Amino acid sequence: MRSIISARRIRFCLLLLLIYFILNFYIKFTDVSSIRQSIVNFKWHQSEIIDHQLCTTEPCPLDSRISTIIWTHDGTGIMKYIQWIVTRKLANIRISQLDDDCCIIKQNYFSSSSSSIILKFIQIYIISLSADITQPSVCFTKIKQTANTNVSGINQIYFKRKSIHTTLIFQQLDLFKQKHNSPPQTDSSYFTSKISKAREIIQYLQNYFTTISFTKWKIINSEDLVHSHLTDCEKSLTSFLTLLGLNTSDTVLKNVLTYDSHRFIDDAIWWDQSEVGERILNRSIPTRPSNLTYSNDFYHLHGTRSFVQYLADSRQCFRDGTFAQISSETVPNRKATDSPNRCLTDSFDCKFSDIYSFDDREQLYEESNRNDYFSIKPIKCGFAIPSIFDKVRERFARNHTCETIILTSIINCYDNLPGTEGNIPSSFCYVALLDTKTFNAIQPPPPHPQRQTHWTLIDLGDNASLFSFPAKTIETLKTCGQRMFPLAKWIIWLDGKAYLMRIVELLTQAQSSVFAPRHTTIDRTSAIEVNYTIERIRERETESPKNFDKFVMDIKRQEKEYKRDGFYSRADKLNLTLYDIALFVYRNNHPCNFRYLCGWHNEVNYFAYRGQLSVYYAAIRLNLIQHLHFLPRNFYHTFGHSQICSLAVPQSSPVWKNATSPTGPELERIGSIKNSVLRHGPRHRLG
Repeated sequence: MRSIISARRIRFCLLLLLIYFILNFYIKFTDVSSIRQSIVNFKWHQSEIIDHQLCTTEPCPLDSRISTIIWTHDGTGIMKYIQWIVTRKLANIRISQLDDDCCIIKQNYFSSSSSSIILKFIQIYIISLSADITQPSVCFTKIKQTANTNVSGINQIYFKRKSIHTTLIFQQLDLFKQKHNSPPQTDSSYFTSKISKAREIIQYLQNYFTTISFTKWKIINSEDLVHSHLTDCEKSLTSFLTLLGLNTSDTVLKNVLTYDSHRFIDDAIWWDQSEVGERILNRSIPTRPSNLTYSNDFYHLHGTRSFVQYLADSRQCFRDGTFAQISSETVPNRKATDSPNRCLTDSFDCKFSDIYSFDDREQLYEESNRNDYFSIKPIKCGFAIPSIFDKVRERFARNHTCETIILTSIINCYDNLPGTEGNIPSSFCYVALLDTKTFNAIQPPPPHPQRQTHWTLIDLGDNASLFSFPAKTIETLKTCGQRMFPLAKWIIWLDGKAYLMRIVELLTQAQSSVFAPRHTTIDRTSAIEVNYTIERIRERETESPKNFDKFVMDIKRQEKEYKRDGFYSRADKLNLTLYDIALFVYRNNHPCNFRYLCGWHNEVNYFAYRGQLSVYYAAIRLNLIQHLHFLPRNFYHTFGHSQICSLAVPQSSPVWKNATSPTGPELERIGSIKNSVLRHGPRHRLG
């Protein structure tokens, strides 16, 4: 019996000895730091699944994956930059929301797909402006423990606003939109005690952080990142990204920066500027100037809503997503999943917008989780693949001169150039996108006499009609002005049959950021328009029954979905009579306008290309219908269409079918102006 026990002991000792040698060998030939990192990683993993009702405050500052730590507050303006970084997948970011005791009550981790930075992330701590940071409070101790951690090579940033008032105002506005409750408090009396507490916290943190000598500390004021010129904005963004630890010489990042930097100039982020919050609190909204100015015009474009409501909408629209999908983010070789497969015959149509299915079309309308800080998905809004239309964008992408773009497109000689009347300020640019056939008809090449015009004529080439039908090119470009002219302040679309008068006066008096003429048949609705559209197409496609059948199939498919969705009934309850979209005006760089136009574009691309059928749909789905208004009648006329290729010298042909027709002396005046010599317009070919 004893011999058996002795044998077991011997085997057990030998096993322990073997384990010892294995461990000794492993420690000698394995990097010890990797073991320590595994322990730290496990600790981080634990913090991902904690019950946030518990006070979990260990920020794991020794984690070597942290590239930068940012301390900030809600309402400081940093989240628009973080949303951009996350949407474009430029870095991994972790956001920890702290309560008044500096306990983590909410935590989000946003992962980048880039393999080169997968082990690094930016840590953001959002500190409450009502926290108790007096010594020796719990919050004071935890901030001190984290901020004093000597982590070599890690930048620590305190991001704030100079304006404490605006920080608190914007916190209230964002909370109002998240909870869908009563209008936010904006009275100065409501903020008196809050401002005092917030000022105390911000001043303390600013003083405290600057005393830590062994850590790379930087204090950034949100206002210092705002610039009016694109070049200055790009320099500021580059410096900020470098401070966050990103490689700004990386080609992908440089391309994204070039593509998106216009989204952060002062005109584009008016809804997050400190001056706006100060004016709300002080009730000092500036009066409207009598002359045309683009600066601060947003104060007067809120329509029937209050400016505060319009501002809250704009902030929420940005958080819901306004970064359009770019070519580098488009998955190649996608296949349609719908039946019937509309992409078999409309290949370019599907590729241009990356909409291959009903689910693709629905993405924009999906409500973001209000518990999240922002949407992280780029939205589908055309230009998903390279095309001739990118050439237009590249040409105007850095143009600060053309603050108002008057835009038209004519394919297959379907119209003459639209007419305008009135002064042409140096900030106005008239741009006509034409196929070669129309280009040569309007401006014959030498030795023919050159026609003088104030329009800049751009030849898109013989393949300008890349979409399944020439008219679809027109309807698509009508919804994509904001993509081609990113720095423009106003974009005015004119069909060839439109005639717009006194544009300077119109923009000076504008009371909303989107408007168009009322339809000539004043009781025309979206539901009624379906049959009228089919009849117009029947007249136009008499020689092509196959095309007519396809048009009708697309329209009926759209009508069926709109009925199922309840769109027509909602539009009728709102008493929405149709626009005449031959003329369409909108203020660029307003977040809600961007989302609405992208939605309209997607409807045109996915269903019937006739924009009239879907002009209100995206506005209703996105709850933005109050942003749309009618253009006053005394600023425009509409004519009939006039083919021009058969004319030796292109002339305006006033055909009054379905048009608003001036008469007598007014008709003579308009005719003379439409054919007058205004200013030389250069010829341009793209390709």
